[in-house]
Amino acid sequence: MSVMPSKYFTTSEIARTCGVTKHTLFHYDEIGLLKPEFVNAKGYRYYSLQQCYTLEIISVLKKAGSSLKEIKDFLDNQNTDRFVSLIRQKQRELELELNRMQRIQSFLDGALQMTENAQKAPRHMPAVEEQQAAYFITTPVGPDISDHEYARKFSEHRIYCEEQLIMHELPFWSIVNQEQLQSAEYYPSHIASKLLTPAKGDNIIVKPPGLYAVMDHKGSYETLEHTYVQLKEFIQVNGLAVCGAAYEMDLYNYFTEDNPEHFVIRISVNVCPIKTKRTG
Repeated sequence: MSVMPSKYFTTSEIARTCGVTKHTLFHYDEIGLLKPEFVNAKGYRYYSLQQCYTLEIISVLKKAGSSLKEIKDFLDNQNTDRFVSLIRQKQRELELELNRMQRIQSFLDGALQMTENAQKAPRHMPAVEEQQAAYFITTPVGPDISDHEYARKFSEHRIYCEEQLIMHELPFWSIVNQEQLQSAEYYPSHIASKLLTPAKGDNIIVKPPGLYAVMDHKGSYETLEHTYVQLKEFIQVNGLAVCGAAYEMDLYNYFTEDNPEHFVIRISVNVCPIKTKRTG
């Protein structure tokens, strides 16, 4: 009867030593990722100390997001250059995943803040307030497009922000440009998302700081015109003029309400005092 040298580990021993299961070792053997050092006549598997280190490499690379196929490809052609290249690749992937998680966290924070702010400070009547500058990533939409086309544009906007890992607040905005406001065409000129930090680019619109006539619209998007009429009357009566775009921020929308009549959209119209001519 032969006695196995003490330098070898049985399947149970290496599993216990390296923190894996026997089932995992059997699977690694089947796919050729880590075969035993040798198998005796009775079919018992035996592993070497060096294979403990290999299991450690496998564990580290798995935690870093490598697939078993990627790990096998590396082990089949293991060298320092390939190791450095693989680790750098995993670092990039982990950075992207971290950015995605941060974006989701910011998205959820914005959703909560949006709802809480709407509950605390409703704008049932028109008012004038000073607002700070804001930066928006935007997607243009035409005034004559169908609902289906608008939905497609909205989807394109959302997917673009996701794929580019753009950090923005949850409330989706709509922008109605000054020309459309003045001609009483209140269909959005842009779908927009408010950025967390200033940015530049062809698809960036900057909301200027200044005075804004503000009012919350309650009801579906189709009835927004009624609130715009009230706002424009308020602007005129108070000696103001529309001098910029309108910015619509969804407070309660399909995220929070299933009945469109319960939607709340905050409208902010950029205004300025009417300049009077001096006489005399």
